[in-house]
Amino acid sequence: MTHGPLIAEIESWLIDEALHDPDILDLFGALCVRLHAIGVPLERAALSWPTLHPLFQAEQIYWRLGEGAELLQYLHETQPSAAFEASPFHHVLIHGLDRLRRRLMGPETMLDFPVLNELREQGFTDYLMTSTAFQIAEVENYRGGESGIMASWATRREGGFSDADIDALSRIQRIFAVACHASIQKRVMVNLATAYLGATAARQVMEGLVRRGAGERIRAVVWYSDLRDSTRLSNTLAPDVYLDLLKCYYDCTAQMVIDEGGEILDFIGDAVLAIFPLRGETGGPDAARAATRAMERALQMREERRPQRAAMGLTEDVRFSVAMAEGEIMFGNIGVPTRLTFSAIGPVVNQVSRMDELSKTLGRSVLVTREIAAVEPGHWRSAGLHRLRDFADPIEIFVRAAEVEAEGAAAPRPLAG
Repeated sequence: MTHGPLIAEIESWLIDEALHDPDILDLFGALCVRLHAIGVPLERAALSWPTLHPLFQAEQIYWRLGEGAELLQYLHETQPSAAFEASPFHHVLIHGLDRLRRRLMGPETMLDFPVLNELREQGFTDYLMTSTAFQIAEVENYRGGESGIMASWATRREGGFSDADIDALSRIQRIFAVACHASIQKRVMVNLATAYLGATAARQVMEGLVRRGAGERIRAVVWYSDLRDSTRLSNTLAPDVYLDLLKCYYDCTAQMVIDEGGEILDFIGDAVLAIFPLRGETGGPDAARAATRAMERALQMREERRPQRAAMGLTEDVRFSVAMAEGEIMFGNIGVPTRLTFSAIGPVVNQVSRMDELSKTLGRSVLVTREIAAVEPGHWRSAGLHRLRDFADPIEIFVRAAEVEAEGAAAPRPLAG
C-alpha cells in the first residue's frame, strides 16, 4: 500500500501553512495527526532544533498519540548530557546523516542507543530519524553539527514501519523543513524583539509601529530602580565579581518587575526603567499593587541571596533604591530614523529619576508618590512635602512603613485621607 496521493495532500497543506506563519508546536502536532490518519502507524514523534534566544539554546517538541504535542526548552547553561551524547539525535547531528533507522524487534533488531532499549520496553517496534540542515538566523552549527531540524518517528505496530511508511516519512521531511524554517525564523524574531524591547513594545513593532515618533499616550505606574555605590563598586571590584553583583541586582529588580507583569523599558547604566500600564477602570490600583509587589519581592530576594553570596566569598551587599510614580507617558519610537529605541518620555519619567536622587538625601530605599500610597495606605508613611530638582512645586513623598518601623522611628505619620 502506498501513501503517495495522501502524502501529496499533506505536502500541499504544509506549503499553505508555511505561507501563514505557523506556530511550530501546532504545526508538528497537526502533521503527526494527519500522518496517522492516512495510515502511517505513528505513535510517538519528536522534533528538535537549535534556536537564538537569550535563555534557550535549543527547543524540542514531543508528540504522543492521544496526548498531543509538548514543547521543551533547554537553557544555555545546560551542558550536553551523557544521555544526549549517547542518543540517536547526537549521532545524526555530528555525522550529518539525513536518515537513521533502527528495528526494535525481530531479526534485524539493533539497539545501539540506550533510548532504543527504553522504547522497546514500552512496546515500540521500529524507530526512524530524519534530518534536514538549514541555517537558523545566524546559528551556523549546533553542538558540533549543522543547524536545522531533526525528527524521530516510532511505532508499536507488529513488523514496524512498512516501506511505504518509511517512504512517506522521508518524503515529507523536506517540505516539512520548509514550513519549520518559516516558523522557526519568525519565532526567533519575536523572541529577540521581546527580549530586547519587552512584550508590549515588541508586539507593537511587529505590528508595524516602526516609524520615528510613532507610539501612543498611556497612563502607567513608572518604576525606577538604581544600584547604590555603583561607581565605587565598578572601580574596586574585579570585573567578574562586579558582573556577578549586577546579575544579582537585576534578578532582584528587573526580573521581579517582569514577573509581576511590568515592562522593562531600558537599562540606563545600572538603573532599571519600567512601567506597569493602567488598563481599564481599575487599572490604577491594579498597576500600583503589581508594582508594590515587585518592589517587596525585590527586597525579599536581596535578603534571600545574602547567605548565598557570602558562601561565594562576595562580601559586598547589593543595595538599591526604588522610586515609583503614576502619570501619563508617551510610549513609542524615539531616536533617529536609522537607530531607534522604543521607550517612554514624559514628566513622570523625569519625576521618578529625581525621586531616586531624593532617596539618597532622605536615606530611604523606596519612595513613592501619593497616588501609589493611596492604593494600600497601611503600607506607607508620609515623609512630608519635598521639592524635586527641576520641578517647580513640591510633592508629598511616602516611604515604606516597614522600613520606618524597623528603625523604631517615633510617631511615623500615616497616609492622610
